[in-house]
Amino acid sequence: MPLRQWEEVQEVLRASSIKLFATAIISLWLVMMALLIRREVLVPHFGRGKVLAYVERETDTWMGLYMPNGVCIGVLNTQTRPEARNGEYGQFLRFWARLSMTVLSVPTEIHMAGQAWASRDHGLSEFDFSVSSAEHKMRIAATIDDGLLDGQIHTGGETIPLKVPVGENLLFSGNMGTAALNVPGLEPGDEVYVDTFDPMTLSVTKAEITCVGEETVDYGGEEVQTKVLVTRLGGITSKAWVSYDDEVLYAETPFGFTLKKLTQEEALEALRPSDAEGLIGMMAVRPTGQRPVRGASAMDIVLTNLPEGTMPPEDDTQRMVAQGRFDIRTPEEPAASDGPALDEETRAAFLKSDAFVQADHPKITARAKDIVGDEPDVWQRALRIYEWVYDTIEKTSVMSLPSALDVLKTKEGDCNEHTVLFTALARAAGIPTRIAIGVAWSDELEGFYYHAWPEVYVGRWTWLDPTLGQPVADAAHIKLLTGSIEKWPQLLPYLGQLQVEVLKIQ
Repeated sequence: MPLRQWEEVQEVLRASSIKLFATAIISLWLVMMALLIRREVLVPHFGRGKVLAYVERETDTWMGLYMPNGVCIGVLNTQTRPEARNGEYGQFLRFWARLSMTVLSVPTEIHMAGQAWASRDHGLSEFDFSVSSAEHKMRIAATIDDGLLDGQIHTGGETIPLKVPVGENLLFSGNMGTAALNVPGLEPGDEVYVDTFDPMTLSVTKAEITCVGEETVDYGGEEVQTKVLVTRLGGITSKAWVSYDDEVLYAETPFGFTLKKLTQEEALEALRPSDAEGLIGMMAVRPTGQRPVRGASAMDIVLTNLPEGTMPPEDDTQRMVAQGRFDIRTPEEPAASDGPALDEETRAAFLKSDAFVQADHPKITARAKDIVGDEPDVWQRALRIYEWVYDTIEKTSVMSLPSALDVLKTKEGDCNEHTVLFTALARAAGIPTRIAIGVAWSDELEGFYYHAWPEVYVGRWTWLDPTLGQPVADAAHIKLLTGSIEKWPQLLPYLGQLQVEVLKIQ
């Protein structure tokens, strides 16, 4: 690989770590949007029926997101007003947010905007949400009626229908563990379970919200009595301090990030781009023991400080030999195509499209056909797609949601973009493919960095890395999760916690 291209790959590896985290931060913004529909959402509450707080006034709220070092990296403005539709009372919400950082000396911004309407009696009824960075944009608009979310996704110049079964009394949420922090009506000792819809991952998750007590906090130089609400969602726990007029004054999110209520003047001052290089330290996993090396064929490691109740998956490359100890071995040769076949249900699951991996879209299927031609061998088809993605996609950080159609159009991105496009093309070519999320070693950066790469089934699951230029990914990769974007938030508990000891490297 030419030196300059290799340097670009290393920068992308670092930026990809921040990108994975930034995507989770976007989810956090969605949580805050959900919080400001709080007064209007219907919530099941123990055996006392349904509790609803409804405020007949308009609101205009600004909040800031702060790194552990106190630097503000984003602001959120939400405006709500009571609004009746078709004789039904409810609340209208308009929101706008900006995440602003300097990543690898390049100013980067993510913008979010949208609106939603929640019925006082039936919860979230419609929303229109968009996220964009530079020329990359994704928009999701939907209505919710009779247990069905019916909408469209706009990405890469295309419109894709979306239908998702949902429960009643749905909250608009995100997956940072802070969903519905300030559900109205909760008093100390109360606990509720609510369904939340996350438009970042197009998934429905159940959140547990508990009012654990009361505390007096200093806000704006005044002592304010607050309720303390703890939310557990997807293995992540967060805490918020909420005033008795239902204003979130302060929230602690995982990994030391905080949310604070601001004045409009304070928020506008905080909009200046912030240096995100401080995130690099949080992203890097510095191992103990032997020093890993790029291109390793085998690695024996011990993983500690894993999130409670989690354990990295096993497959044909990564096997657990003892509790927390893994043996990772790159196949000596590419996996043969004559191994055991997948059962039909599993095979279908790894060939299907989703909101971000549009494997059945005509533009994707046509490109896949152009790339693989009439090649009959599954592994050779995978290699052709790998080579096309590696050679075609410019290696640069893109701070937006990865969509295969968008990457096919712009032909640029980091590991996330390389991986979703490869996955879509491979599935379109009839190759069962899934996404691995974990960490990969960098010799130059002397650490493991959070990374994504595809796996194909060709008699056994085989890792490829079209970002780093490895037709068979080396053993200096550690897989923590398997799945598409909906699994990304599950990576968050590892950040700043995961410890790796390398017992042996070869």
